[in-house]
Amino acid sequence: MSYEELLKIAREIAQAINLKEDPNKLGEFMNGIFTRVVDDFDLCRRGFQARAKVYGDAFEAGFQVVMETFFPEIKLEHTYPIPEICMEDGGEADFVMLRGRDVKSSSNRILAVIEAKGSADHIICDGKVKKLERPGMMRTDTVKKAISNAAQVKFGLGEDVLFIVVTSHKPTSGNAKCMVDMALRSGLFDMIVDITKFEELKEMVNKLKERLST
Repeated sequence: MSYEELLKIAREIAQAINLKEDPNKLGEFMNGIFTRVVDDFDLCRRGFQARAKVYGDAFEAGFQVVMETFFPEIKLEHTYPIPEICMEDGGEADFVMLRGRDVKSSSNRILAVIEAKGSADHIICDGKVKKLERPGMMRTDTVKKAISNAAQVKFGLGEDVLFIVVTSHKPTSGNAKCMVDMALRSGLFDMIVDITKFEELKEMVNKLKERLST
């Protein structure tokens, strides 16, 4: 199933639950997407790595639909290659916000990079609910990858380029939280956003608009 097909699923779910009229349904929306892909991708019979890839792509599609539903004025590019900081050939930035396509250098053109790190916290197989450990940014390896990408952006493009992480689950304890807090304090992360919290999404959009205006 292609990313475009995942987008279609996300848009169908958003319309079915009338998401645009009630941002309090963001959690229901994301759970609806994760539940739908379990059957479509036969995830109950697939291993962790395969399942993680599907959930990750589904989360990106969900985030894109959230942005186009509530904040259509913010234009984001999906899977954007940035070769000068070694982000290409499968390692592209999840989303970027551009100043405009008439600027030749990425360091001048890219205003923000958004990393999407989300996954389901449970899966229903044969009628039984199975808890999935450390979803979203609760897994230390996931946090390390985000920090590495942030370093590439901040040191390669410039400290003024925003690096924002959007996730399904923020870490609340342990090394994952410690590393996220460190990344925020140091300026590697400009913000970490819970996709189910509309106020956090609005705060993120305000940061993006402020960056656009400078």
